[in-house]
Amino acid sequence: MKRLLLCFLVGLLLAAGCVGAAARLTVVTATEDLAALAREVGGDRVTVDSIAKGYQDPHFVEPKPSFLLKLQKADLLAVVGLQLEIGWLPPLITQSRNARIQVGAPGYLDVSTQCKILDIPTGQITRAMGDVHPLGNPHYWLDP
Repeated sequence: MKRLLLCFLVGLLLAAGCVGAAARLTVVTATEDLAALAREVGGDRVTVDSIAKGYQDPHFVEPKPSFLLKLQKADLLAVVGLQLEIGWLPPLITQSRNARIQVGAPGYLDVSTQCKILDIPTGQITRAMGDVHPLGNPHYWLDP
């Protein structure tokens, strides 16, 4: 959990360089779990919105035009990573035309890069095998 909080702090600091010192950062997260962490770390210096709501399966989110509006205004986009959002988020990022949050930009935060990933499968993996995560278990925020 400390690594996740540290990751968010670093992401917020990097995104802060993209906006004025007095302005609140607009943070968009892929899931409500990441939104809660961003609110905790950013406090009153951030406005946080989540794309996937807590009742939704984050593997399968129905893209909506309203998500593009959120992403167009974002200073920071925090994602779970490990291809959890692969089926719905990449086209939204591209269509947002927001250079700050494109993959590799300072406003794109893949939180999984700072986590020890478990259950990384070996051998040939295909989607035909069902709910398999080829890069490892993306549910790292859950307490084992």
